[in-house]
Amino acid sequence: MRFLIVGLGSMGKRRIRNLLVHGEKDIVGFDVRPDRNEETKAKYGIKIINNFKDISPDDFDVMIISASPDAHGDYIRFAIQHKKHFFVEHPTNDNGYQDILENKDLGIVMAPSCTFRFYEPVKMIKNILESGRIGKILAFQYHMGQYLPDWHPWEDYRQVYFSKKETSACREMVAFELIWLNWLINSKVAEASGIITKVSDLDMDADDLVLARLKYESGTLGNMLVDVISRKPYRTLRILGSDGVLDWERFDSTIKVYDISSKTTEVIPVPQGRPEPGYVNEEEMYNDEIKAFLDAIAGKATYPFSFAENLLNLKTLFKIIRP
Repeated sequence: MRFLIVGLGSMGKRRIRNLLVHGEKDIVGFDVRPDRNEETKAKYGIKIINNFKDISPDDFDVMIISASPDAHGDYIRFAIQHKKHFFVEHPTNDNGYQDILENKDLGIVMAPSCTFRFYEPVKMIKNILESGRIGKILAFQYHMGQYLPDWHPWEDYRQVYFSKKETSACREMVAFELIWLNWLINSKVAEASGIITKVSDLDMDADDLVLARLKYESGTLGNMLVDVISRKPYRTLRILGSDGVLDWERFDSTIKVYDISSKTTEVIPVPQGRPEPGYVNEEEMYNDEIKAFLDAIAGKATYPFSFAENLLNLKTLFKIIRP
């Protein structure tokens, strides 16, 4: 297959690596920034197109949209217009979703990213919850935090989309986290409210902290804190069940399960992945995610997440940030 990757920032370059891991080498890249085009060409040796008007739909079969979230809609419509399979990174708005839902029977694979559903500790937590070890899920607390300038230390955070108001890291990460948290809870969000604000002196227009309250159709209650001000990175989850408690701190590489009958806590080690140099996130889950996309195109399996599902997450985000 022939691939067009739109957007050659951090995620676009990662998707090139993902495709190469799976033996896909017929890759063309495009970015609106000439410096990113040159950097990507030098690093991966792929063909680069500097002007989107020069891209012909006859030259590729699959489109991977890794551009800034505010540009997703136009590229989605381009892919739909030319009946190309496409994969899209995490959004901060629903631009393009109506086009997707109106063309759901077009016969192409349309895949929204759901990276953490492929993450080993999240899959382990899912299995623990489904086994009934902590009983019915009653409530949870979740905190995701990392200092924004540390996200991409090789570039000025003020020049990246995640420091802009409408495409902020906080907005992106709330939608991102809901994808896998809702999967764990195995229920839809029925009510959502919260606060989004800026409390730091980071040099940007974007908000830097979100506090959210969630109530699920199952009755489960959840609190989320998503921030880009924490000088120490966190991904901390505590789930309260009727028969126990599950604790996970990602950077401790353990899952802890407390059992009420034995009054003991089992500490379960989490296998270590391999991050690309300079990154926090391991590459394996991204490789597995793109493999799921490729398998769906090949007709081997159905992609495990849909734009209809992700639209529900976006609606939850909108309730939190637009009270």
